[in-house]
Amino acid sequence: MELPDAGKQTSNDHMQISRRFIEQTRIELADGDRLQAAEKVWGAAAHALKAIAIDRGWQHSRQEQLTQIAIQLGNEFDRPDIGDNALLAENLHTNFYSYRHEADTINRAIDRVEQFAADLTAVRASPPRPFQVRTNSDRNRLQRILGRSIGENESSEDGFVNHDYLERLRQRRER
Repeated sequence: MELPDAGKQTSNDHMQISRRFIEQTRIELADGDRLQAAEKVWGAAAHALKAIAIDRGWQHSRQEQLTQIAIQLGNEFDRPDIGDNALLAENLHTNFYSYRHEADTINRAIDRVEQFAADLTAVRASPPRPFQVRTNSDRNRLQRILGRSIGENESSEDGFVNHDYLERLRQRRER
């Protein structure tokens, strides 16, 4: 896969990069490079999350925002496993610094992150779901990924997304 120019990745490019990292992770693990394999597990998850963030107009330049995106999607779609799998991948990212995960741990994580990326592909194909801010945690999370203030108990029938995205989604459905 040829990568797009720096800074010009589309959401589809990020999904391709995610799939590429999953393939590379398996190769590197087979070659005994646990350090790079574990890091690419996180890379695969991060790029899948970036794809959704781009589609929805969410902030996604920091690792913390990607974790918040996964938690938000898990809440929105009543799929806590989305957040759990992102946190698993983020934990593998720490292996880059601490080098503590064994090959079998990384191998299990690869399978889970591969499923995670497939789940996020399905989420991307679904319209955003209505969401109501019920807690300070909800509000703080949304403020981080939207880059704007959210009112207490604010709700959105549009799932708190960029309205340009919603218009493109509506146009696709009308075709």
